[in-house]
Amino acid sequence: MGRRPKVKKSGLFLQKIDFRSLGKPVDGDDVGSRIDAFLAKNYPFLGRSAWQSRLRQGQLRVQDVAVHPAYKLKKGDAVTHFNPEESEPHVDSNIFAFWEGDGVMAVYKPSNLPMHEGGKYRKKTFCELVRREIGESWSAVHRLDRDTSGLVLCANDPTIRNVLSAELRARTLEKTYLAIAMGKPTKDHWIEKRPLGFTGKTEWRDKRWVVKGGLPSETEFNVVETAGDYVLMKIKPKTGRTHQIRIHAAANGLPLIGDTRYNSDETIFLEYIDRGFTPRVLQRIGAPRLCLHASGLSFLHPVTNLRCDLNLPLPNDMTYIWDSIKKGSNFPLPRIDSGFSLEFKRNFRFVGAKGGT
Repeated sequence: MGRRPKVKKSGLFLQKIDFRSLGKPVDGDDVGSRIDAFLAKNYPFLGRSAWQSRLRQGQLRVQDVAVHPAYKLKKGDAVTHFNPEESEPHVDSNIFAFWEGDGVMAVYKPSNLPMHEGGKYRKKTFCELVRREIGESWSAVHRLDRDTSGLVLCANDPTIRNVLSAELRARTLEKTYLAIAMGKPTKDHWIEKRPLGFTGKTEWRDKRWVVKGGLPSETEFNVVETAGDYVLMKIKPKTGRTHQIRIHAAANGLPLIGDTRYNSDETIFLEYIDRGFTPRVLQRIGAPRLCLHASGLSFLHPVTNLRCDLNLPLPNDMTYIWDSIKKGSNFPLPRIDSGFSLEFKRNFRFVGAKGGT
């Protein structure tokens, strides 16, 4: 086998095999944009100055050629990013199979674990872990945000996946979430139906919010328990818009604990993107963990034709956060283990499931 080609740029030896595609070929409004502005807009996990630095070091290429930060993108340009596997950030890789029956499996995804390859993440993803630890044939039917924990439905057969996907589109596959938020709700139950879309009234690009003429969106909220100025809620999204629960909660004056993106102070998100969990960011959001957990799944099994109802309680870290709030502990709260004990995995696996093994 031949040696892998190397390219030297700004004192760095970069192996071509460690470059990977960053999104689709350039098209639409991005044609003619400076590449540094394009990167900061579409991949905000780094600021514009950080992207400029990586461009000068040759860590980004257009059509396999290193370019200057001022390079103007052309239609069809393919942008690649130097991202060797060992450079990926730390993630919580403690997935486990909660329930399985006749080609369908519910797998626990911890917080701080992306679903798919993208941005800074290449191999440290939920889908890669499922393939490696559970089996090559298993794939997710739906997704959760990187910082959301909970149940992800998977299937080991394309036909089963297609049937479950159809249930999801028809809204017969129902998802339930538990969330901890700041604020006092004015009622115990309500349904939020305001549409969601991009808003230009923001300090940062591409912010979604409640907007007139946006996509139809519906979220059902139920108060489980209150503690002073905080609330534990059970939430059922009836539609599947990006960040729907987080936006609808924040729009009702109930931003989720740990949510940097939809805090009422937009400078919090900008500071987090630039510097991470600073003391100011943590003080404002309460904890270094988005308090949103996909606790329930209800669906018609494609093989057995029986209704399956799966319920997973709060993981350790959210239980700790809610207990601390009820005790009157001060913010910010520390990060702790986000998973479940071995005893829980032994004794409670398959609890709450009908029609499964």
